[in-house]
Amino acid sequence: MNAARDAAAARVVVLGADRRLRAARADRLAAHYRVPRRAAADILAAPCPPPAGYVVDAAPRLLARFAGAGGPPPALAFADLMVHLRTVVGGVGDAYRAIRYYEARGVLVGFRPDVPDEELYVVIEAALRERRGGPPGARP
Repeated sequence: MNAARDAAAARVVVLGADRRLRAARADRLAAHYRVPRRAAADILAAPCPPPAGYVVDAAPRLLARFAGAGGPPPALAFADLMVHLRTVVGGVGDAYRAIRYYEARGVLVGFRPDVPDEELYVVIEAALRERRGGPPGARP
């Protein structure tokens, strides 16, 4: 596998209730993986999301909107990993049902908002290896 090419194809969704934290994290992830930052609604509403890498940031209520319209889209259809910056643990409603749906499928991982970027890189790269069938010790 070509590590630079595969890492550049990372499709990451950053979720969180705090817009500034979420946007800053999405900007840093996009810069790190050298992929564009895209609008969440464009990715989630597209019949076929772009295959190339991207980072989007979205409020959990956006997931609720899609969950309420016929159920959440298939987990791996638009993201290799969803990073949930948890400012509140738990919750009720469509947004948290959607979060639990993706978490149960192994696509969503929750972090404290102050987690170092390097920890996210490790988790994202592990998710990429798993999705693409690479050996456990290999870089994506």
